[in-house]
Amino acid sequence: MSFYPGITEGTVRADGVEVKYYDSGEKPGGGAPIVLLHGTGGSAENNFAALLPMLSFRHRVIALDFVDEIPEESGPLALDHFVSQASAVINKLSPGRPVTLVGYSLGAVVAALVAAEQPELVRNLVLVAGWMKTDEQQKLRNSVWQQLHDSQSAALAEFMLLTAFSSRFVATRPPAELQKLIAGIKAGPSRARKMRVNRTVDISAKLSAVRARTLVIGCSDDQMAPIRHSHALFGAIDDSRFVEISSGHAVVHERPAELFTRIDNFVQGHASDDAGAVLAPVHA
Repeated sequence: MSFYPGITEGTVRADGVEVKYYDSGEKPGGGAPIVLLHGTGGSAENNFAALLPMLSFRHRVIALDFVDEIPEESGPLALDHFVSQASAVINKLSPGRPVTLVGYSLGAVVAALVAAEQPELVRNLVLVAGWMKTDEQQKLRNSVWQQLHDSQSAALAEFMLLTAFSSRFVATRPPAELQKLIAGIKAGPSRARKMRVNRTVDISAKLSAVRARTLVIGCSDDQMAPIRHSHALFGAIDDSRFVEISSGHAVVHERPAELFTRIDNFVQGHASDDAGAVLAPVHA
């Protein structure tokens, strides 16, 4: 059974692996599908359980689960493997029709690469809490994560909660809810392979090739991909506009309604959202 009622599931083969996808189906009017790419520690269900159903009321929504256990002959896991997986899903489910590609966290890095390398696939691009080059602060956090992971420390899930969510969010949650979040982190998919990829991200030379109409969404309290990285993406992509959301990195959990409003407005092509615009806050 799918994580959301009415979703069709299937697989497509890419780089020697079966990539699972989820499809909400066509909507009246037949607009471009919205394709969601999840982050490092997530899956389609984990990252988009709130956002996908909201978007699917108005749009056809497609999501997929990145596969990081690849055949040995495919070489070391790299961003290119995730680009191939996303491209394969788009080509199968929306052949000849460019999509709105929404990437969150590591998914934003992949989405930007797809748009740069295969511009015919992407009409609109939304980059949420992404980055274009891993800096020393990110490498330091990655190193602490790796040490906690390798030692099988019970503190790893708490460290992830602390760095993923804003301090405001954590301070206002009851202890039982925080414990549920920690349990969810422990039960989530392995992040180890993707964390190694994260250390090596540098797509800065590719971004000038992005032609898609782009919305960059940065999060004010992001400790994993601090908002300076979203500012850099905004500056590097010609046809882009920028908005800041008051949230930690886990904006898909903290502020899904505001995220939906931003993506929905952008897809509808509001005239005020001209290239170079810094958009005013909204309340959702």
